[in-house]
Order: sequence, then structure tokens, then C-alpha cells
Amino acid sequence: MLMELGKNTSQVSELSIELIEEVPVSASRRAPILFVHGAYTGAWCWRPHFMPYLAAKGYHSFAMSLRGHGGSGGRNELSHWGINDYVADVARMVEAVHTRTGRMPIVVGHSMGGFLAMQYARDNRVAGLALLATVPPEGLIGSALHLFWRHPQLLWELNLVQHGDCPPRLAKLREMLFSNEIGEDELIAYAACFQPESERALIDMTLPQFDLREPQGRPPALVLMSEHDMLMPAYLGHCAARYLGVKAHTVEHLGHLMMLDARWRAAADRLLEWLDELP
Repeated sequence: MLMELGKNTSQVSELSIELIEEVPVSASRRAPILFVHGAYTGAWCWRPHFMPYLAAKGYHSFAMSLRGHGGSGGRNELSHWGINDYVADVARMVEAVHTRTGRMPIVVGHSMGGFLAMQYARDNRVAGLALLATVPPEGLIGSALHLFWRHPQLLWELNLVQHGDCPPRLAKLREMLFSNEIGEDELIAYAACFQPESERALIDMTLPQFDLREPQGRPPALVLMSEHDMLMPAYLGHCAARYLGVKAHTVEHLGHLMMLDARWRAAADRLLEWLDELP
């Protein structure tokens, strides 16, 4: 479904924000979940596996597409949007989920979505934060240096995806974002869904981050990283974990897009274990 977003300070036109929903089979008193995607993707990335899996376990879940992504408005103005605009989208969708369910959601963010979740939680209370392959609070500088020194070819390939100069080569797409176990048919289907990201938002995350206030109320938190993540190496997860006062957890045989990879259940099961432990 589409939720209407109010007028942005830099755009006078109304924007619609895509919010998809997965209802559990039976009624549940558990807190709902709001999934926030990372760069180059949209709400669609949660639908194949995580949303139906958690619904079967009793969790009411929602996934949003940031402005300019997926089925949301603002695609033609993508280059205008910065991190503050994206955080405003998260705030609106948290309120939308709260209004619909009567409960504050647990925010689950992937990569850039994890960075947005932490930004949002500094000024707002949430029922919990789960960060998967997250950009750490310090931003993208650690990931950029890692790619520059260790995987310069992948950095070039990512630049091609960003500027849409050519379709991503499947072999390089697998190396950047997935494990070797993902099937070619799935890889082709996902490749067709990727899109450029706002360069302004990427720059915002690469610049020095001066606001490192703790999340309000120190909500329960999970930081989940992959040992084989080429874009966001697992050691960066420890930065986010220290910031949240928890220990980072790692999973094996998964690439950066752990919610879509062949062994996605390893990540989903660890998330579910954490969710079930919450009060």
C-alpha cells in the first residue's frame, strides 16, 4: 500500500511512500516490525523471505521504500534527497505503523537503513533496533577505505551501478552482494530491481559524523554482520555494537544482502531468536 508523506521542505509536491505489509496468520501481542532497506534497493528486498517467514512466526511486519526508491514518489528528484530526508521518511512510517497497530515498532534496518535507524532513534523512542550489515555510526568512511585498499575493482563496479552506465555484471554482482551459493535465476531477478542511489545521501554518510548521541532510552538492540560481506566487513559491526552497548553477532555463508542470499534463514533465525527474547 502507499502512505502519503507530507510536503518536504525542499519540494512542494506531495510524495507518496510505499509501505508493504505482511499480516501474521494469528493475532499477536508482539511489537510490529518496520523494515528499512539500504542503498540501491527498496521495500521489495524484504518481501521474498523475511516478511513471510516472520509472519509465520507471529510477527506483523511492514517494509517501507524511502523516497525515490521502489514504489515511492520522488524518483525524478533522487539526487535532491539527503540523509535527513530519509530519516524524515522513517519517522513518518514509524508513526504510520504505530497508528495502524497501536504499538511502536521494532525498527530493522539493513546497511544504510541501519544508519537511518540509529539516526532516528537519537531523537525518538523505538521498541527495539535490529541492524543488519549496517553502516556504522561513523558513516561510510571505513567501508570506502576497505574497498579502496582491498577490493578496488568492486569499488569501480559499484560506481557503475550508481551511475547506471551499464547493467551490473552478474559475476561481480554476486561477488559484491551475495555468496557463491545464490542461483543465477535469482541473481538475474534481483539485478533487475536495483537502482541508483542519491549521491547527496552517500556524501552525507561519507562526511565526518559529529552527532553520536546514544539512542533515546537505550532500546534493546541487535547488530548482525556477515563474515563474507565485501561492502560492510564484519569488523565495522563492532563500532555499531559498541555504540548501542551490545555485542555484534556474525553469520557465515552470507553476502551483504543477507535477506536475499541463498542461506537467508541463518540471518532470519538469529533475528527471530532476538525478537523472541524481547519482553
